[in-house]
Amino acid sequence: MIEAFRVGAVSRGRTLWEGLDLAAGDGEIWVVTGPPACGKTLLMRILRGERRPDSGDVVAGGESLYRGSPGHNLRFRAFSGMVPEYLPVPPGRTVGDLFRLSALAAGGVVAAERTRRMEELLAIVGLPGVEGAEVSSLSASERARAALAVELFRSPKYLFLDMLLANAGREWEERLWGLFRALAKEEKTILLMERRLPDRWQGAKEILSLSAGPFTWSRMAAFPPQRQGAPAAPAPSGVPGDRPGGEAGGDGTPGQDGPAREATKGEE
Repeated sequence: MIEAFRVGAVSRGRTLWEGLDLAAGDGEIWVVTGPPACGKTLLMRILRGERRPDSGDVVAGGESLYRGSPGHNLRFRAFSGMVPEYLPVPPGRTVGDLFRLSALAAGGVVAAERTRRMEELLAIVGLPGVEGAEVSSLSASERARAALAVELFRSPKYLFLDMLLANAGREWEERLWGLFRALAKEEKTILLMERRLPDRWQGAKEILSLSAGPFTWSRMAAFPPQRQGAPAAPAPSGVPGDRPGGEAGGDGTPGQDGPAREATKGEE
């Protein structure tokens, strides 16, 4: 769980917001929306442990990211994936190069296994066969989706996504909804920073939506972890089992049949 307590931020001598609270649990998808220049990217960096808030604190796994041990902060970030709004990539670097770097960050992966997983993840995000393409040659949508696939390669516990939906394009909103829902069922925590809540997602019955400072926080789905052998708790009406439009989806792990099924249902 990621918890923010009375968090505030100052930029260039101006208070952007203060007193923000958030509790994002395992298996939850949160969309934080707000106008341009309100500090969405800054909030994401604070929640990820990269930038100390000017007031308040952020706790992950029961320990402060800023007042706890430096090792805890490093471990949390190691278990996190992050797709920035703008992906800085040196000229000549290919999509395959990004996967090789991700494999190194994960402690090393055998080449054959890396290739298999890379091909599966690229197919899920609609980019089969682009591993040899230079990242700089990709469109904004292709670059955003490739960056997401690269982050999923390490199976992160937490996903921080800055303007991913906007960059991927409206035609990808439903497929990404299915993919995120499948990941949430694996008890991943997903936080998206966007300027607007996608129209297609507004058809889902939100569990919680509230305003705080310049932001609107929308918890789009919640899949509470189940103890092994325990019966599944009934889902709140119309949320975890339903995507926009109310159609039930599949389950699985990144790179396997579950997310692929969920992500491709929007095209059927």
